[in-house]
Amino acid sequence: MDILQLEHFVAVVEEGSFSRAAEKVFRTQPAISQSIKKLEEEVGAPLFARDMHDIALTEAGKLLVNYANRMLRLRDETVHALDELRSLGVGSLSIGAPESAALYLLPGPLQQFLQKHPGIKVGIYRRRMDEITRQVLDREIDIGFVLTEPVFKEIRSVPIYQDEMILIASPSHSMVGRRNVRVEDLGDEHFVLHHLCPPTSHNITDLFERCRTRLNIVAELWGYDSIKTFVRQGVGLAIVPRITALEELHSGQLASVPIQGLHVPRQTFMIYRDPQYMTYSAREFLRTMTEYRSTRDDAAPRSTMVRRVG
Repeated sequence: MDILQLEHFVAVVEEGSFSRAAEKVFRTQPAISQSIKKLEEEVGAPLFARDMHDIALTEAGKLLVNYANRMLRLRDETVHALDELRSLGVGSLSIGAPESAALYLLPGPLQQFLQKHPGIKVGIYRRRMDEITRQVLDREIDIGFVLTEPVFKEIRSVPIYQDEMILIASPSHSMVGRRNVRVEDLGDEHFVLHHLCPPTSHNITDLFERCRTRLNIVAELWGYDSIKTFVRQGVGLAIVPRITALEELHSGQLASVPIQGLHVPRQTFMIYRDPQYMTYSAREFLRTMTEYRSTRDDAAPRSTMVRRVG
């Protein structure tokens, strides 16, 4: 039996007439009669008593009508749910991102996305770079943000944000205001490092090695917020992505020290698999993120790009 046969059967029961049922479902009476006949053949029993003038259900008909109504309601609920998904009234979106993207890059576009689609449940998962690529490959998350372009042919990537590494210090530090500072001048300084971001840490240590300068690490911390706190308290200097310190630089809580030879560009990529098989919400966020990027100067991030999630 199929849904259309059940719909015809319920229409006959509700209307009490084959002719009125045909009008209700926009079919001819012979078509309705043929549909009911096929349904009875599949059920293996008559559904209507045909020895009476009025429409009367048989025992099989009484049993089937309850299930038919439930199946039709489920059909309608399914269609409605799918419509909600397509219209982005409901749905989910899972994003994997490193700390710098999760806390400082995503809040702006996510705010824009959720203003349009408040029914979408968004999950942001802070992960290591290798985990993000693998989870996108395995479809465990919809979209990822990474610092190096993946080599897997199954993954598509879009450059989203161009940043740079900067040296930050407490405003009272002796380095602040000095000109022509080189990496070689930093050998006696104390440094605070991020031990959960290997690509960034590797770039910093590699820079000091190339300049044959000692990198004096006095603390290895778990996040940029903790690093900035230590720097503000004068524990040491830190080299961080510019986007992570924009608020504090603007408010004067931290100062940036220009360093000759500190040229470490930092490109953030948005990665995903074939959009044809993505959720409606993920496809919409791809569009939102791309539009958001195109309206902002990557070299000069706006304040909306540093608002925090939650």
